[in-house]
This record gives sequence, structure tokens and C-alpha cells, in this order.
Amino acid sequence: MDGSYPPPTFARAFQGGIALMIAAFFRSNQPAVMVAVPVVLAALFMPAFWHAPSAAEAQMPIAALMRDLMGDAAWAHALLGIVLIAAVAMQLTVICNALELIDRRNHLVAFTMPVALAGLGSAAYDPALLGMPVLLMAMRRTWSINNAGPALAALFDAGLLLGLATLCYLPYAFVLLAIWASTSLIRPFNWREYLMPLFALVLVFYLTWIALYLIDPAPWHPMLAMMSAAEDPAVLWNGAARKSFIVLLIPILLIALSAFNRSHARSVMRGKNLRSAFMAFALALSVIMGLLSVFKGSFPAVLAAVPAGVLLAYPLVSPKRGWLAEAACLGLLALALWTRWA
Repeated sequence: MDGSYPPPTFARAFQGGIALMIAAFFRSNQPAVMVAVPVVLAALFMPAFWHAPSAAEAQMPIAALMRDLMGDAAWAHALLGIVLIAAVAMQLTVICNALELIDRRNHLVAFTMPVALAGLGSAAYDPALLGMPVLLMAMRRTWSINNAGPALAALFDAGLLLGLATLCYLPYAFVLLAIWASTSLIRPFNWREYLMPLFALVLVFYLTWIALYLIDPAPWHPMLAMMSAAEDPAVLWNGAARKSFIVLLIPILLIALSAFNRSHARSVMRGKNLRSAFMAFALALSVIMGLLSVFKGSFPAVLAAVPAGVLLAYPLVSPKRGWLAEAACLGLLALALWTRWA
């Protein structure tokens, strides 16, 4: 027995009513559940096709290249955003299941992350979302190491991936601290393993600077990209729909943190280390959000949606009262739809 749930059936889906099937459906470990993700994304982010894209301001090289390719077409920005959201949701699901971050294998994160992003954000695409899939690849490469055996190659790969993510959104460079923290939690101290991701990150920036200089000798000012308004800012307290979503989200997150702590306490040592490494990653994103809020007054919604989406899955995976889990999922989905379509 691998601890996974049996596939949902029509009897289970309709037991207690059609409204009480969301958590039970995504709690399943069957890959066919992922077929429902495009339906959820279409319902949540379809209004983005009618919204004008954000202003074309200074951006990091990869984000600027994507902006030039898409132009001012609202449908292109919305379509790319939905594809990226699907990629992030699927990546988080694979990471949680492969590394056993959650007690049982499930697909809840593929539902909770897009719902959190829809409730907190106002658009579909921004540079931070563009770099998030690569950032998650960097973290998964970091978390793949163990307490014995070689790790320099994995950490070098993580540094390269972090550099590519930073070329989409500069503040992601701060996640290097999460890579260092993860390394310290998983392995004994070795100074070479801390230099390797830093060297790879600097190498990516150096090669990028050379390429940009050969294309255009004009100075490159990456710090200007950090202050750009070309993002999907998190809106935390504006309008009845948004306020209602936040009021419901906060107590659920508090319950989720309690469930995370219980899961951490029950885990074996590697499970404890990986959960602590995930919290280090979430803390790094929280620091980025705090700094951006101070200096810019806003931060991209995806920075909050990714850790929130994972945490929200903890109380839903094995709830003591199933109807409360279903009511929470239905309430979050309904308020996210209200926020997007209002």
C-alpha cells in the first residue's frame, strides 16, 4: 500500500451532493484528475483575455524578450499566463508527491495554487510567473540531494536554474539563501557546496551581460527591472469580493500551518528536513514580498500563491470532518470566481 487514495467514483462524487466533491476529487492519486485542471484555469482566468496587458517597462532580458514576442495582444498575455499557471500547478504537485512533502500522494495542490493565485491577483501573466517554473526546477534540484554522496553537480545545476529564473524576475536572486538553507538542513557543512550555486548564478549573469553588450553596448541596468510596474500585483484588501476571499483564506491558512506542524512532527528525518527546506523557500519568498511592499508598494501575487497553495493542501488531504474540507474548497473557489468575474 502506498497510502494513496482510490480513484473517485460517481458514488463518492455525488455522495452528499455535487457541491461536496472538490476536495475528494483532487485528493485522489489518479493522474486522470489533472484533466480537470484546464477546466478550473479556464473558469478562473478567462477574464484575463479581455484585460489590457501591463505597461511595457524595463524588464529582465528573458521577460523583455517574451514581451517583444507577444506585443500588446491581450489574448497572447492571457494564454501564456494560463499555460504558466498550469505548469506551476503541475510542478508543485509533482514535487510534493515525488519528495513526499505531504503525508499522502494527491493532486490537491493543482487546485489550491490556481485558486489562491486567482483570489490574490488581478491578471494572468507577469515576469514573476514566467520565472516561477524555472525557480521550482532549481528548488527541486536542490532538494534532490541527500546527506551522503556527491552534491556539487546538483547544486551547480540549481544555481544555473536560479540564474535563468532571475533573468525573468530579478528578486528571485534572493532565493539563493533558500538553497543555502536547504543544503544546511540536508547535508553536513561543506563550504564548496555553498560556493557552487553562487558561482553558477554569477556565471549566468556574466554571460548574459556579455551577450547584451555584444548586441547593444548601452549599459544594462537590472535594478530598474525590479522597480517595474509590469507585474500582476497581489491585491489584499480592495472590494467586497477580495475582502471576502482574504477573510476566508486567513483562518484556513492558520489551520494549514497547524496541519503542517503535525505532519512535520510525524515525519522521519529526511521528511523533516525537506519540510523545513520548503519552509525556508516560503520564508525567502515572504522576505521578497515584504521588501517589494516596502520599496514598491506591491508584490507579484504568484509569490504568495505558491507557498499558500502547498500549505492549503495539508488540512485537506485527510480531514477529520470531510464536509468542512469540501466547504472550504467550495468557498475559496466561489470567492475566487467572484473576484475574477466581478
